[in-house]
Amino acid sequence: MLCMKDHNTLLHITYEDMIKYHGRSFIGGVAMAYKLLELVSAVLTDGTLVRGRFQIVLGVNGPGIVDGIEMATRAKTLGLLSIDQQIARDKDAPSAADGQDGKYYFIVTYAGRTMIVWLRHGLVPQEFLDLADKTHDGTITATETERLQHLKEEIAVFFIAREALSLFHYTLLSDD
Repeated sequence: MLCMKDHNTLLHITYEDMIKYHGRSFIGGVAMAYKLLELVSAVLTDGTLVRGRFQIVLGVNGPGIVDGIEMATRAKTLGLLSIDQQIARDKDAPSAADGQDGKYYFIVTYAGRTMIVWLRHGLVPQEFLDLADKTHDGTITATETERLQHLKEEIAVFFIAREALSLFHYTLLSDD
């Protein structure tokens, strides 16, 4: 459970809460967002995050990731979330399924401290990436669409069942 302070209210945000906000269309991304915030909380805080103290740049345009982060942090609404695939072009991070050459690479600044975070290689199945590409070029079949959703669900279960540190690499850049 994520502890998020919003003004004077402490919110306890679960993965299920994020699913209620986003739905299941990009559930793997929702799970990744949850684990990313879990990692940020563990590394940069005493366990409580505060809305409005984030600056987040995503190297992937993933609807599930964006919605998951937004639901918990309100960073998109507050103008503190941006998407820039260029930040990851030359980085050794796994390719993302966004159809825009993105990578699972994130820059998260929280209360003046910056983390570079990237997903470990080998966690996202190639079949998922191949089918996602077909959604972007319009060649996916109904059977493949069904298989893709099944893979998204499997990826989400896999991510949620693991510790955040086992999913991501990170580097702490600054301590302002």
